[in-house]
Amino acid sequence: MCKKEAPIGYSMGLTGAHLVAFPIYVMAFYTLYAEKSPNFKVYKKYLATHVVSNFLFEIHLSVVMKPVLYLPYPIIRMTGAFVLTYLNGFISFFIFYCILASTGWSILELLYYRFKLISTNNHCSKWVKRSASVVKIGRRVLIVFSGCTFGFLGLCVTGMFEQTKYKQKLEIVNQFPELLCTSAIILPKTSNDGIKPIHLFNLSVFISTVIGCFQCISMGSVSFLALDEMVREAQSSLRTIAMHRSFLISLFCQIGVHGMMLGFPLVIYIVSIIFHFNGNEVGYVAIVLASLHGAMSTLAMILFNRPLYQLAKTKLQLLFFPRNVSVGDLSLVSNSLSRPNESFRHAN
Repeated sequence: MCKKEAPIGYSMGLTGAHLVAFPIYVMAFYTLYAEKSPNFKVYKKYLATHVVSNFLFEIHLSVVMKPVLYLPYPIIRMTGAFVLTYLNGFISFFIFYCILASTGWSILELLYYRFKLISTNNHCSKWVKRSASVVKIGRRVLIVFSGCTFGFLGLCVTGMFEQTKYKQKLEIVNQFPELLCTSAIILPKTSNDGIKPIHLFNLSVFISTVIGCFQCISMGSVSFLALDEMVREAQSSLRTIAMHRSFLISLFCQIGVHGMMLGFPLVIYIVSIIFHFNGNEVGYVAIVLASLHGAMSTLAMILFNRPLYQLAKTKLQLLFFPRNVSVGDLSLVSNSLSRPNESFRHAN
């Protein structure tokens, strides 16, 4: 009963997602390792952290958890790793949230690092400096709410021992007896069971997400406006400004991928529960897309960061079109990545 597998189409979709994601991660790790420019040394550590968190998210969601849906009921059952079949689903969910939080914080730190480089520039106006102070306050508030979120999640341990009581109240428990397994977890209704730590956790996650979005919009808007001001005043190298702009565009492309591919399954889940309709088929498609979001974000990182793009392009040409790559092309890429340039000295 507890070993009941996930739908075959869903499993095949996750396998296909792995086949798409694997070469992207391989190329990402290769380019980050091979890129030796001293001007990219610090920033690529932030990028590597983000790629690792993306990879762990995909592995945990699609291999370890592999959640099965029972919409419109707020229940999921873990069907991934065999050794976790009889393990409480809350443990897998706790690890999942930790990885998800690390992914969110890694993208925020990438943006904050780039924002600090721009806002601390001597040529920036006073309003940019004041905006930087507001961003720092928002960052501290987000740290506090993130701590509260983990605290509420820790309190959810008490709910692990009440799951059977909540499940037995469901009218579908006879139709799906596997729901009584510890690998299945349910969100209790506030109308029947009152406010539980899991509800406080959900509220804290929502507030933290809103603050994080505000931080991203604030840092991005101020950074772009500051760069435009530098261009108008001709106070900095145009090449340095163009570099900062390209990094910011890359980051917002990555943020957009995270927002769309993680937001879609969340919307499906919430709408299905609120309007009480069977959204399992769409929900499984959404989970497959969510499992791919890390790979797509990593792909955006490669495409929009020029040093990584040049390395990836050259490597792919060597693998698939070796006769079309000249020695001059290789030396040009090598020189552009390894030769220090004065306009980049303040980039990292």
